[in-house]
Amino acid sequence: MSPTVQVDIVLVQHLLSFWDSQGIDITPVWSLLSMTPAQPMPPWVDADKLKLAHQYVAAQGSDRLLPARTGRYLAQRDLPLSRLLKYSENLSQGLPAALRFMHLSVGSIHFVISAGEHKVVVRAEPHAGLQLLPQQLLQAVVTLAEACHQVLGSGYADHDLTVSAPLESAHIAELNDFLIPDVRAGDHYTLEISAAAWQRLNPRQQPILYVSLLRDFDRNADKFQEQLRLYSELRRILQGCLLKRQVSQEEVAAQLSISVRNLQRRLKALGTTYQALLDESRQTIAMRLIRDESLPLYEIAFMVGYAEPSAFYKAFKRWTDATPGDYRQALITETNEA
Repeated sequence: MSPTVQVDIVLVQHLLSFWDSQGIDITPVWSLLSMTPAQPMPPWVDADKLKLAHQYVAAQGSDRLLPARTGRYLAQRDLPLSRLLKYSENLSQGLPAALRFMHLSVGSIHFVISAGEHKVVVRAEPHAGLQLLPQQLLQAVVTLAEACHQVLGSGYADHDLTVSAPLESAHIAELNDFLIPDVRAGDHYTLEISAAAWQRLNPRQQPILYVSLLRDFDRNADKFQEQLRLYSELRRILQGCLLKRQVSQEEVAAQLSISVRNLQRRLKALGTTYQALLDESRQTIAMRLIRDESLPLYEIAFMVGYAEPSAFYKAFKRWTDATPGDYRQALITETNEA
């Protein structure tokens, strides 16, 4: 099983801090992220959960510039994107390298670079199989544009950077008043970089520091992926154990060919516990099964390991802020309308 798409917790912390500074009540966001302020934070957050957080934040007001404000804020943080660009020789060296670590700077966004004779186009799109909100894509492109603008600094010239987005003209005008890079309407969320800006030397470049940073980020990225592979394997095993009604730590440890103590050590290194991972696995299966209208809710409760339906209903309410019946009905209504 390939690793699920995850977002580094440092980025999530920055988002929570910024949203809070904008007067947004982030109390419900903790629940959407399956976290609590009182407990230690996990090393990452599932991309689908972060999407729900973005959805909630977008529904709290009519500030259409919030994604752009968030993008500018992130570009000013000490995140891998800004750090690598800051010390690189130029954008042509720093940006392709930085894009490998974008999950640490913008989240679950994939960027594709297309080089032409007069410009380089960087297009933002979701990872395969992942759906994102337009606000997330706009935020990511603005983060990229602002970070590039910081590198170009006083050498920035008109049309060096152009943001393109599928937005209405009034929104485009607001963004042009807010951002220094040009903004125009387009079919996709992209950043265009002029050929001159792409090759322009960075007066603040520090080659030795750049190489050192790149080595550190590579090492941390390898560790991140290794942890994700273990996390995904544990989830796969737990979901299989749930369906077989054998969910003891001993059973999971045996399938990994390790001791229970070793399993607990690995879970601690992942920033989680057996119970938290079990709860997450139950949620994953329940959200899949509830789409099958032929399955009674009490049967789903049994299939995900609850002896009493009331315990399942309580857990489901905690996961989604809705009862299983209401949630299923909303799915049916949404399907019928579609």
